[in-house]
Amino acid sequence: MVRAIGDVAARPEHTEPIVLMVVGAGRGPLVSRALQASRRLDADVHVYALEKNPSALVELQRKNAELWLGAVTLVHADMRRWQPSERADILVSELLGSFGDNELSPECLDGALDHLAAANCVCIPRRYTAYAAPVSSAVLFRRAREYGSSHGLETPYVVNMHAAHVLADAQPLWSFCHDGSAAAQRVTWASNAHNQRASSAMFSASCASMVHGLAAFFDAELYPGVVLSICPDTHTAEMHSWFPMYFPIKRPLTVAAGSGISVHVWRRTGGTKTWYEWSVDAGGDSSGIHNINGHEYWIGQ
Repeated sequence: MVRAIGDVAARPEHTEPIVLMVVGAGRGPLVSRALQASRRLDADVHVYALEKNPSALVELQRKNAELWLGAVTLVHADMRRWQPSERADILVSELLGSFGDNELSPECLDGALDHLAAANCVCIPRRYTAYAAPVSSAVLFRRAREYGSSHGLETPYVVNMHAAHVLADAQPLWSFCHDGSAAAQRVTWASNAHNQRASSAMFSASCASMVHGLAAFFDAELYPGVVLSICPDTHTAEMHSWFPMYFPIKRPLTVAAGSGISVHVWRRTGGTKTWYEWSVDAGGDSSGIHNINGHEYWIGQ
């Protein structure tokens, strides 16, 4: 946030104060970082903290009274609907999930950028990408199956993968970008269809094994040159904020070393729901498509 505040302050057209909004502020860790960044630069920054959860708001009120000394404007509202008296030069969110977009960051930021952001608003994070790879794990498969052969094996899980072998390097599936262009153009989406995604990837099995599903990861560019990742090959050091996701398949597939594994993943939306569908093809066999139309797992918007 130090770089973002400094860059906005250096714009020829900028007039102080800088308006920085933390949307989905939760218990306030990013609000504290915003205040620290502004003090470090001795910049005039008006910090807002938006939170719709009343329980979290109580904690924000306590911190504003005891730690922030009233320096933050607290707003109890949904970021997608609140109409501010001034727009944000910097919009900061903490909506990333283990698959990047699985906590509805795209849907939430659509509304936030439309209602809250000034033209050329800096959005943190500015981009995030979902990754997947075939995984072998009898332990994860058995535990998912314990929740029921239908529901348990058509629902993704956030897991700390220890008893698992990722059979190939993770590949990117799709990305979402929030660079302020939507705010500049004042884009208002008539539906959520633009947040749907579909991707296929081909992998080569590193060894003979059983495929029990997909391991899913993400990386994110918070600001130009500032990246965090939970992907195995690029994992940010000493970061434990997210674990990977596991997408099980109902019937494990046998693969030989060096054989191809084809993965297909969809991000679907409909009405007030968002969900994922997935399938795996390997060894001349197919898992079939899981969670069709979100019949077992979905995220409410």
